[in-house]
Amino acid sequence: MTAAGGRWQGPSVVAGAAAVILITVVPPLIATFGQVIGAEDVLAPFATAQLWLLLARSLALAAAVTALSLVVGVPLGILFARAHLPLQRLLFAAHLSILFLPPFLPTLGWFHVFGRDGYLGGPLSAAILFSDVGLVLALTNALLPAVTALTAIGARGIDASLEEAARVAGGPWRAAAFVVVPTAAPAIALAGVIVFALAFSELGVPMFLRVDVYPELVFSRLGGMDFAPGEAAALALPLVVLAAALLWIEQRLAGGRAIAALGGGGLGVRAPLFAFRPWMLGVGLVAASISLAPIAALLVHGAERGGLLEAARWIGAAPVNSLLASSLAATFMVMAGAILGVSLARQGIVGVWLDRIAVLAFVLPAAILGVGIAYAWNRPATNWLYASVLVLVVAYVARYSALATRTVAAAVAQTPRSLDDAARTVGAGYFDRLRLQLGMAPQALIGAFALALVFSLRDLETAVLLYPPGGEPLTARIFTLEANGPAGVVSALAALHMLITFMAVGLAWFALRPRASA
Repeated sequence: MTAAGGRWQGPSVVAGAAAVILITVVPPLIATFGQVIGAEDVLAPFATAQLWLLLARSLALAAAVTALSLVVGVPLGILFARAHLPLQRLLFAAHLSILFLPPFLPTLGWFHVFGRDGYLGGPLSAAILFSDVGLVLALTNALLPAVTALTAIGARGIDASLEEAARVAGGPWRAAAFVVVPTAAPAIALAGVIVFALAFSELGVPMFLRVDVYPELVFSRLGGMDFAPGEAAALALPLVVLAAALLWIEQRLAGGRAIAALGGGGLGVRAPLFAFRPWMLGVGLVAASISLAPIAALLVHGAERGGLLEAARWIGAAPVNSLLASSLAATFMVMAGAILGVSLARQGIVGVWLDRIAVLAFVLPAAILGVGIAYAWNRPATNWLYASVLVLVVAYVARYSALATRTVAAAVAQTPRSLDDAARTVGAGYFDRLRLQLGMAPQALIGAFALALVFSLRDLETAVLLYPPGGEPLTARIFTLEANGPAGVVSALAALHMLITFMAVGLAWFALRPRASA
């Protein structure tokens, strides 16, 4: 009887974890399609050439951001991962810092530098900033570190013997080109998909820079005088097709291979592939400086305009709302991700399919989730959820659960499967085996929580669409104040957001850093 009861432990727990993903992702998709099917003249918005041109323009802008990020980020990732570089960790951390912030914030910082009245600005620099070129450069600056980081992790996980053999046969540059980059290709492909999805979904930067993009068209139908939710659902259809294409590309080029490549990033210290050259330090300093420059501009601007002193009158409960929604969402994501990540790492059918659903939700533009969540939960029976901060929790879990699942899966994939088989042989139950597998990768849960928390904190698109009355998160507060509030206060609130984010990242780093053996 004990053995029979134990057989139900695994399926029951996996079903509970699966429910977290399915409840947050599936209802919005079903509700969106239901509204489209029930709408009259659903294809009417697509009769104009302007709409298709806007969609093509948005795709081209996202593709340009992705291409530029890959061209710059892949060599940077190899440099930070495999070169002997002074101050390597410090420069790498400074370069990555901007990735943890909503792209709208560093763009606001660049405005204070290159805007018409900026520190280095003038009419020409302002004209460039408020253009398609400025949008591409701003988003590349914000998302480039994702490519750098994933390339670096993939490069560090390469078999040392292969790298050494290639270096002996053809030198370090040939080894990097023909061994390091191809081996890290799944991680690089995943980075490209992530950058494209985030660049295409971005609302804050295009709206601030006055550049028209397709997701903004959907967003405009969910609020203000252009409110037309049925039309918003119809306009979301091409975005669903795009998300399905991105999912196919991710599964084809990355998928399980990316999990294996990223999981190898914790291998032991090895000799650098490239000896130190002065230009390498210069490249590292430039990469770090470009990330830190807009952050510094916001801090200086907030201090100069007296915003730091006035921020308390404008801030309200926004920081509490952000931390509450983000921490609750991160907790749910880690609880589900711990179960599904183990299943995904062991190629369990449930874990594999739920990972695909979660990745689909991640690459879906936020406008679709906004439309779907509004339709699915804005009902009398579920108003308790839709009118509270829980609606943001649902949105964050739907959009970012893939991050927690993939983080756990990448760590568990590096642990020997034979130990789980041995535990199963001696009669260990599901919970014992789960503790064993997670116990061999204890930092995975901390990393998954930190990643889920930071991405929820940085979210603007879903937050500005769905936040309830009185539940405005800090990102939405900054975004709405930018148009009408005091400029110094906006910069000060941006500084506060950066402080909260970097404190969370710092605590995660402290918990994840290697401990010296006794």
